[in-house]
Amino acid sequence: KVVTLSILVPRNLEKEVLNMLGIVLAGGQSKRFGRDKAQVQLPGQPLNNVGLAVTKLQLLCEQVIVSASQQNVANLTEQFRTSSNVIVVTDQVPFERQGPLSGIFAATNYSPELTDYLLLAVDYPLITTTILTTLVTQTDCYATTPTQDHYLVSHVQASQDMVRAHLLLGDLRVSHFIKTTCQGLPVTFPDSQAFTNLNNMEALTNAK
Repeated sequence: KVVTLSILVPRNLEKEVLNMLGIVLAGGQSKRFGRDKAQVQLPGQPLNNVGLAVTKLQLLCEQVIVSASQQNVANLTEQFRTSSNVIVVTDQVPFERQGPLSGIFAATNYSPELTDYLLLAVDYPLITTTILTTLVTQTDCYATTPTQDHYLVSHVQASQDMVRAHLLLGDLRVSHFIKTTCQGLPVTFPDSQAFTNLNNMEALTNAK
């Protein structure tokens, strides 16, 4: 089954589309949610959450890297087996199971030099391609709404050495990495259902 999501990519973004890599963060433990968020398919959606994230990033990125966990890597590898521009990776030694930054570090193995990355966590299944396109037009930025910052919906330039150095400081907060190491600035969007974060089953109910 082929599911197509389409947007109009502005002509001035063509260069960014050719040079940017997407990172889908799908390796969270989902403890509060109770089951693997990456593989959940919301009612009315054509794909599971990781499939939605990958499809949206494919519209804007040359390659998409899915950061998986040891628990879901086999299923996600099979899901994207026929997708030529999708790579599934897991956390790398010595930075295993250290949150989103572990996933970002693993993804940078594909392109260790300074690279343009568009980040999207599977926690945001309703995020729109319009929001992602807006982030692409600016360098080193993250989405924010009047009530919350959304660091896992961001566009940053980073190298593997930058991620490694930050992890070696013992600071696992992705917010600090984006704001201090990458010098990321907020891009403000109005509050909307698009920024629903699937932290728990209540959020899933509200997203239906």
